[in-house]
Amino acid sequence: MIRRILILLVLMMPFQAVSGQFTGDATSDEARETMIRLQKLLRSNTNFARYTMTVKTADWTRSITMDSWDDRPGKRFFIRVVAPKKDRNTTYLKLGPNLWMYLPKLERDIRIPPSMMLSSWMGSDFTNDDLVKAASVVDDYYHRIVGSDGESITIESIPKEDAPVVWGKLMHVIRSDGIPLTEDFYDEHGKKRRSLKFDHVRDVGGRTIPTRWVMQPLDKPDKETVLQIDSIEFDPPITDSVFTRANLKRRPK
Repeated sequence: MIRRILILLVLMMPFQAVSGQFTGDATSDEARETMIRLQKLLRSNTNFARYTMTVKTADWTRSITMDSWDDRPGKRFFIRVVAPKKDRNTTYLKLGPNLWMYLPKLERDIRIPPSMMLSSWMGSDFTNDDLVKAASVVDDYYHRIVGSDGESITIESIPKEDAPVVWGKLMHVIRSDGIPLTEDFYDEHGKKRRSLKFDHVRDVGGRTIPTRWVMQPLDKPDKETVLQIDSIEFDPPITDSVFTRANLKRRPK
């Protein structure tokens, strides 16, 4: 009987996060609101942007230019590669948790299976999972403020018990005016695996945001991926026809 009571008490205990530092009911309202404001700052409700992504190693450098249509509330986006010529019109479509890719040379679209979510996206240090889970950080994690120095705050994000996420912990350093500085990614064992740095803060699209994002995998110190925002328009109207599988194969006029 005593053993049964002990088991029952364990099952009734609040969820303990992976880091062992706070429980599921300890999310800070201020931390969550900060993360919501961060999403709105960088993405707004909708945006249309042109990016240049450069993958750098000790031996070679490769750049890709792409256009992106983003619908944050609808959890959908569309990406079309415009350069270099050999990759032109390669497209990606995210609808909820699903990600499709279209390769012009094969003339077919491919749904990215769950087993490939951690695979490199277009040879970069970003993954397919980064694209799919970009909008889910606010809702899939518990958040709390763990540090502040007057100029910035540090927010720890621990995944909820039923969240379909791959990281055991995220650490965000955000400037007091809401500009992100860094985001670190930890595995389920608490080991930091990669770091994302935000810089080149400037006015673009009518707001002040970091326009260069540098992803550094810690197990590959001689490699990094730089994502540069060339231009961006916030809250443009985007038709539903953009976010369709038919649009994956459609060539721009």
